[in-house]
Amino acid sequence: MNKKSNIFKPIQIGNVISKNRIEVSPAGAFLCGRDGGNTPEYLAYVKSLAKSGAGIVTLGVSSIDEQSSGVPITNVGNSLYIADLMDLAEVIHRYDALASIELVSGQYMIMPPEVVATKSSKEEIKHLIELYANAAERCMIAGFDMIMIHGGHGNVPAMFFSRKHNHRTDEYGGSFENRCRFGEELLSAIREKVGNRIAIEYRISGEELLEGYSELEETLAYAKKIQDKVDIMHVSRGLLEEESLLPYLFQPTYFPRAMNLEAAKRFKKELNIPVSVVGSFDLETAEEVVSNGDVDIVAMMRNILADTDCVTNAYKGKSDETRPCVRCNTCINRTHTQFVRLRCAVNPLIGRETQFPELREEVHSKNIVIIGGGPAGLEAARVSAKRGYNVTIFEKNSELGGALRMASIAPFKKDMQRYLDWSIRSVMKNPKIKVKLNTFATVDNVMAEKPDAVLVGVGAKPIIPKFTLSGTEKVAWVGDVELKKVPVGQDVVMVGAGFTGLEAALTLAQEGKNVKVIDMIPEDKIGADGIQISMIALKELLKEAGITFECEVKLSDVTEEGAIVEDKDGNKKVIKCDTVILSLGVRADKAQVDMFKDALYEVYPIGDCATKGGTLWNATKTAFNVAMEI
Repeated sequence: MNKKSNIFKPIQIGNVISKNRIEVSPAGAFLCGRDGGNTPEYLAYVKSLAKSGAGIVTLGVSSIDEQSSGVPITNVGNSLYIADLMDLAEVIHRYDALASIELVSGQYMIMPPEVVATKSSKEEIKHLIELYANAAERCMIAGFDMIMIHGGHGNVPAMFFSRKHNHRTDEYGGSFENRCRFGEELLSAIREKVGNRIAIEYRISGEELLEGYSELEETLAYAKKIQDKVDIMHVSRGLLEEESLLPYLFQPTYFPRAMNLEAAKRFKKELNIPVSVVGSFDLETAEEVVSNGDVDIVAMMRNILADTDCVTNAYKGKSDETRPCVRCNTCINRTHTQFVRLRCAVNPLIGRETQFPELREEVHSKNIVIIGGGPAGLEAARVSAKRGYNVTIFEKNSELGGALRMASIAPFKKDMQRYLDWSIRSVMKNPKIKVKLNTFATVDNVMAEKPDAVLVGVGAKPIIPKFTLSGTEKVAWVGDVELKKVPVGQDVVMVGAGFTGLEAALTLAQEGKNVKVIDMIPEDKIGADGIQISMIALKELLKEAGITFECEVKLSDVTEEGAIVEDKDGNKKVIKCDTVILSLGVRADKAQVDMFKDALYEVYPIGDCATKGGTLWNATKTAFNVAMEI
């Protein structure tokens, strides 16, 4: 890919022109003030998005409500915040991108859909439409080029259009024509306020994916009715109100890319305005679908968060330098589930731009030794090298990657494999970084490098209790199983229902094994402290694969017959199996940290030996933090 690729051809949307066919899709970042005004953190974050090279930057979840809800999302419902909107548009325009913003009703979107669609009085409907129109006018005054009306995912316009939720008997409900009326009047009111001075994008769920809800043919008919009032149709699918559908809105690594494409192709074929599509596209896939004429524009967010140079890199023909998104949903889980500020598992800077100085070479170089070539060590090496430091990595194994090798080996973890390949490639080709493979770090060989600082990223050791048949082929550690170092029988008991155990269980089931997962916690609590959107998807695939669970039991012993489990009342039984696989978590390995503390003042643990958690986000964050401070 390079500047001659089709995604880099300009396109006209209404009366504005986008320099290319890539849109930063809207997502709440929770970086605003509680009143909905700007903060330095939010402005810096928006700058990062704008610098990506995308033609359109659409800011997400901006509330039209007159009163702030106290949730840190952009306020477009009060004219006092026009100045804040101006600052946002100005930041985006600095990088020759179109400034766009997604309009929602924060108040109404959290209300039961039946109440909004059926119980709202005509006066309330009129007022709600006025709120949208007034918000659109504020955006225009502030210098935005576009607005996006969020009419998908069960938001307000979709509530009124819904056969499931709209039970009105007046002109706003009942027939298809009447259910379209709210959307038509809403868009007409906006046009009356802004004319053609600002482009209107309409986000729609092509399918709502539940029985009795909106389906493609009806949604397409609705789109045809409103297309003369908008400038571009943005196709997604699903509903926010139904938890089981969240992975279809925010596809995790277990799901295919471009899941909304087939629906978008229908919209493109039957509408006479440009069509944008969203849903796990990377730039390569975007180039393919734009070249095929399937859609006009591709919207994406997670790729931008993972590497804010991704579009620019592609334009320059340097896509191999782009840090890949692993589709882990750390970003979305934080904002949509935990309601905390956005972060990215592979880009520790995004959302934290104001906490660190600009990354550039220091005047005085240093010698940095990194012990361990896992994800934390590789991140620390890259950052240290960018600061102009000389870096030496000691890796006891014959290849870099550490725990990521285990985490990326499953067939459905191709995103993680791409990240691993990039991570190793970016280190190996860096002239500032020297890699010593098959080299165990000792005080003598490390001090021979004359280090100014030593970063220890040796990871964690697996928790492996002793059982009667430990040390035999009957008992295996999950890491050895994933790396195909040990044989596995036909009937398997997986001990531990964390992400690692469940992913390994899915891999084995897809290979034809019979797998039962046991854990001490109740089944409905599995994944509660993890990335919930991804866990929902993983549980769906586990069910489809025929994997069974037995929870609120602990592994007591392993015998020739199988796994002996004990429930909370002390009752024991045998689960017959060929192999018992242990996935009981890890414990930080601090031995080498302590070993070097007596030899050097500046010794820092990073990654799994520094924190509890064992996630990629913990690895990159701790490594980045230390590398920026030394």
